[in-house]
Amino acid sequence: MVSQSATKKYDGNKCQTCGKPLTHGEQGDTCKAHEGKIRATAEEVPVAPENWIKMSDVCRAAEEQGLKTSQVVRASGGDACTLPIMDPVFKVAYVGKRKYMNPDVMTKGFAMLKAHQAEKPVRPVTASAEEASAIAAVLSEESAEA
Repeated sequence: MVSQSATKKYDGNKCQTCGKPLTHGEQGDTCKAHEGKIRATAEEVPVAPENWIKMSDVCRAAEEQGLKTSQVVRASGGDACTLPIMDPVFKVAYVGKRKYMNPDVMTKGFAMLKAHQAEKPVRPVTASAEEASAIAAVLSEESAEA
């Protein structure tokens, strides 16, 4: 049930491209910015291919395996499928406004994402200004003692 204040704010207006609620106009800012590129790396089909899984379910399963939703979204071409896909297994099929993914993404795709994640270098931890000055003080004391 949508609250009365939300109904007044959005006035039942939805983006004609993605279906998200709008406060004004007929198309959202993101959809306007990506005009002509939306769904470029996806396939629009009338019915979901057999055994294909809703993207929301794929993302939920990815999180259960220690991956982030954003990793699945990025690998599949971004939120609006405007970017290149990581591998054909990540190709999205649109049925209306719903996204479906190949069931192989749950095995082969997740393995690729985990391998890609393992290849990334670990970022060094940076100290805050206070921590840096405390460390510098300790080091200068140690060098003075030596």
